[in-house]
Amino acid sequence: MNDTLQPEPFLRQEIRRLERRRWFVWTPLALAFLTVYFHRVAPGVVTDQLMRDFGITLAARMGALSSIYFFTYALVQFPAGILADSWGPGRTVAFALAMSASGALFFGLSGGMPGLYAGRFLSSLGSGLIFVSIVKIHAEWFREREFGTMSGLIVLMGSLGAILGATPLAFIVENLGWRAAFFLISGYTLFIGAICWFLTRDRPADAGLPPIEEIEAFEGRPPRAARRDDAGTASAGMAGILGNRFTWAPFYTSVAVYGVYMTFVGIWGIPFFTQVFGMTRIGAANCMMAATLGNMTGAPVIGYLSDRTGRRRGPYICIVLLFLAAWSGLILSAEAPVPGWVPYFLCFALGLGVSGNALTIACVKEVNDPRFTGIAAGIANSGSFVGPALLQPAFGWMPDRRWEGAMEHGVKLYSAGAYRAALWLGFFVVLSGAVSTFLIRETNCRNISAE
Repeated sequence: MNDTLQPEPFLRQEIRRLERRRWFVWTPLALAFLTVYFHRVAPGVVTDQLMRDFGITLAARMGALSSIYFFTYALVQFPAGILADSWGPGRTVAFALAMSASGALFFGLSGGMPGLYAGRFLSSLGSGLIFVSIVKIHAEWFREREFGTMSGLIVLMGSLGAILGATPLAFIVENLGWRAAFFLISGYTLFIGAICWFLTRDRPADAGLPPIEEIEAFEGRPPRAARRDDAGTASAGMAGILGNRFTWAPFYTSVAVYGVYMTFVGIWGIPFFTQVFGMTRIGAANCMMAATLGNMTGAPVIGYLSDRTGRRRGPYICIVLLFLAAWSGLILSAEAPVPGWVPYFLCFALGLGVSGNALTIACVKEVNDPRFTGIAAGIANSGSFVGPALLQPAFGWMPDRRWEGAMEHGVKLYSAGAYRAALWLGFFVVLSGAVSTFLIRETNCRNISAE
């Protein structure tokens, strides 16, 4: 470091200030990311009520309603980076939360399918802008060697949102109704947006603190890659990433495995357990919560083990095979009666298995030019939403084809055989994702794009 920039004692004091201040910046964003997962899974808790209240007779239409979130989220990833760069991540997140809040309000007020679609689209559009902004905050306020830890923490916060979108939301729906539940979602989202607007600072300099690059240089860390923000460079970077064949194996694995997971947990898991296993809504929501707890447990563990062993592909292969085994168990459980604890165990195992998705961004980032890490992360992250967007309508189409005409309170009842057909579709998709993990290029936890 050039010691003419700051005297050493003064800089050490500034480092301590930055390390305290950054948590006041990060915490509101973590609460914002909680809303992303909450909006993502909330419709799954009210699937049957929506089908009853709006006369939705085709399961595929419910899949299409839910898939709007994932199509929109995937498409908005690259524009999200542009907004974060031009507006700054703090303002972008505040704007995004206001949009998501309006979407939840539209959804709760809706008197027909157009209102549901409009509400879901607005919620999705806002939610899709948040993650890239948080990644940018991580890059500005945290050291590079802290990036994995912060990624694990943000996954934990998101998973907490998914937990709140399971059993607690089911309790609210049972007692206040689904419309009141979405009004509460809207109010919370707007409140967190206001906090982000007032507390978030885009970079340490905005709080009168030295940049993180200066701190890393003082601590003897190698310099970061030069920042390149012009549009031509971004376009070239995106072309390079899309043209890199090693980008696509982890991307497709994410599409397949996370797509099947979110199709089940996000929309069809609760109807499956209530109709096939005879569970209450609360009991079925507890199964979804078990899946989320599995993901919360697995994501930081698999990330740590990958970093500790210096391997990406091996841990990813193992964890996806666990998901495939748990999904197979789910199919078998629909064939014959099983003990009451089995659904919870299988859902927890599904959550553990899908936690390998946390390695996707690392696998893509480390095979591409480090100057374009943000673009690589956006492309990799979009796979998690392309999958559910494609699979949720397809999953709903399968039981529709085998519906035997049974209905209760205006809601279609599907047989175990109808659900099994959809589960077998998921099995073959996950199997293809497991094969794809063997094509991931091993990076040994370092960037190998120049090799």
